[in-house]
Amino acid sequence: SGASWPSSVAAAAAMALARTWHHAAMTEPATYTVRRATLADIPALVDLRIAFDGELAGPLPAERTDEHRAAVETYLRSHVPDGRYRMWVADAAGEVVGMAGLVVIDRPPHPRSRRAPEAMVFNVMTLPAWRRRGVGRAVMEAVIADGRALGCRRLVLRASDDGSHLYAALGFTDPGSWRQLDLD
Repeated sequence: SGASWPSSVAAAAAMALARTWHHAAMTEPATYTVRRATLADIPALVDLRIAFDGELAGPLPAERTDEHRAAVETYLRSHVPDGRYRMWVADAAGEVVGMAGLVVIDRPPHPRSRRAPEAMVFNVMTLPAWRRRGVGRAVMEAVIADGRALGCRRLVLRASDDGSHLYAALGFTDPGSWRQLDLD
């Protein structure tokens, strides 16, 4: 063959990369900032949460839509400003294009760690037009840094199939020992 070994390997790698989602063409660079959510973000957070619920569980019956939207808005208005639900958003020129939330659980100390708090990660969501641009990773990195700053010993989340690769890349593992009991 006329190609040298290193250049043929590079060509094969380039061809493999071209077949993956990482090589999606973008018409403009993804420019956004990640910041803590504010009260002014609540309408956008409600919309993202409703979209999140629809993607995971399918659309709600029409007779439940308004009730669910109101419940989400009430929760966010009471829990985001006081920090009980620590929301991080990706902001692209004033538009919230992604989010992730953290709820700290003040649990008893553990014998292997003096850091007692743990936290649950909720509602990691990116608008479809902004996916594969690093938004999910960026909000998750903010959540992870927040958890560390709060002294949490562990972050826990429930991963969707679409998000599993991101969480694994960030270091999340499957402990295989968690169980759940639905009470309602």
